[in-house]
Amino acid sequence: MGKIIDFFKKHPIIKTLVLMIIVFFLLIALTLYGLKLYTRHGKAVIVPEVKTMILPDALRILDREGFRYDIIDSLFIDGAVPGSVIEQTPAGGSKVKDGRIIYLSINAYSPRMISCPKVSDMSLRQALSTLESVGLTDIKTQNVPSEYPDLVIGIQYKGENLEQGDKIPAGSSLTLLVGDGIPEEYPDSTIDEIPQNAKEAPLTDESWFN
Repeated sequence: MGKIIDFFKKHPIIKTLVLMIIVFFLLIALTLYGLKLYTRHGKAVIVPEVKTMILPDALRILDREGFRYDIIDSLFIDGAVPGSVIEQTPAGGSKVKDGRIIYLSINAYSPRMISCPKVSDMSLRQALSTLESVGLTDIKTQNVPSEYPDLVIGIQYKGENLEQGDKIPAGSSLTLLVGDGIPEEYPDSTIDEIPQNAKEAPLTDESWFN
């Protein structure tokens, strides 16, 4: 051991290089150990399945299992239980790190209401684009007599005419009344019936024969 110390005393540059190498490997070892602690390497937990559960029950389970959660969206799906979880990320059964955030989407208690835009006197293509821009995509068309083809005459919801600004549920099925280019024909006005007690006027003047 004494010879090694004497050698380093005689060669300080080599001593410095050896110390630098030792410090370098120590730093690498400490960094790897720190990353292992930070990422909880090798430790994973199973995400509980909370999809279709009502929200209070789902949050209670996530809290009990040590997960954080974030409600990122609220949709309305007809047929799903209002206030229930309709989507979760990561999915139930996935292996994740302890404390992972679970992102939830829930079913709203009522559909989002949309103001009906003005579509009358627009072309069919323009009206469809306008409705789609506000989230109304379930659109049917019905031809009605009109002098101008493909001109939107009006819009209906459940058989009732809508006006601009009327509130309708998102996802509603609407009907556009579209002109067919054939003007409506009206029947000729009927001739008034002659009262039965009226006397018929003579076709000729009998005075000519006297």
